[in-house]
Amino acid sequence: MANDLIYPFRFMRITQRYDGKTSHLPHTRGIPPDYPIDEGGEDGGRDACYAVTDWIVRRIWGVGTKGVNTLWVESASPVRLADGTRDFVTLQITHANDDDLRKLRVGQRLKKGSVLCREGADGASGNHLHLSVGRGCFLGGGWVKNTNDKWVLTTTGGALKPEAAFFLDPNFTTVLDDGGLPFRTLPKARRCSRFRVTVPLLNVRTGPGVGYPAKPFSFLSEDAQRQIKSLAGKACDGFVKGVVFTALAVRDGWAKTPSGWVCQRYCEAVL
Repeated sequence: MANDLIYPFRFMRITQRYDGKTSHLPHTRGIPPDYPIDEGGEDGGRDACYAVTDWIVRRIWGVGTKGVNTLWVESASPVRLADGTRDFVTLQITHANDDDLRKLRVGQRLKKGSVLCREGADGASGNHLHLSVGRGCFLGGGWVKNTNDKWVLTTTGGALKPEAAFFLDPNFTTVLDDGGLPFRTLPKARRCSRFRVTVPLLNVRTGPGVGYPAKPFSFLSEDAQRQIKSLAGKACDGFVKGVVFTALAVRDGWAKTPSGWVCQRYCEAVL
């Protein structure tokens, strides 16, 4: 797969746009501007923000202090952006909790497919992540106060609107609320198609939903049977943790595999 910058969450539920009147409008209308969005994830829990390319940790701020936790990561190489250009990009991510950011260190390389951090509530009333993206590399301290007294992301190429930066990959991200922003869908030829099971046992169903019956081991594909026996040491009626499969189609959070349908919520993309 090409090194496309895809939206880094498994669920898109934008709770505030960059022109949102709750707190973001002064970011957008100040000089310099940035264009933050608040991502609430599937259900207000602590959904992960994934590394959709290799990232380098450039700065961590606020951990263990009264300051609001903030993380800056810079792409290790140029990526293809939704506006059709290729460049380095830098993300500024705010509100992750101490327990996630304490695992990171400046200069650390975070490999594509790994978790950057999860939604948090540091400095916020509920779990979410405040996300800004900029073209180019990390600049100065990573932020500066604009003319509206808001701390905004600084990069060598300037801030980007999220829809100009991120492709939407429907094989990776289920859209619950796009905030009305015109995200560009990644062409089919470049979408994620490989996934790995992350739970001990995942039912494989005859259709995309819990109302469809689960399939026994004997009705799974030969490849799936081989993986299950290798990972679990025995036959199991469903995919065990670590099974990797190709998604032939995606519908409403369910992936069609050569064996049947599985819930994507319990799988991670092999990016």
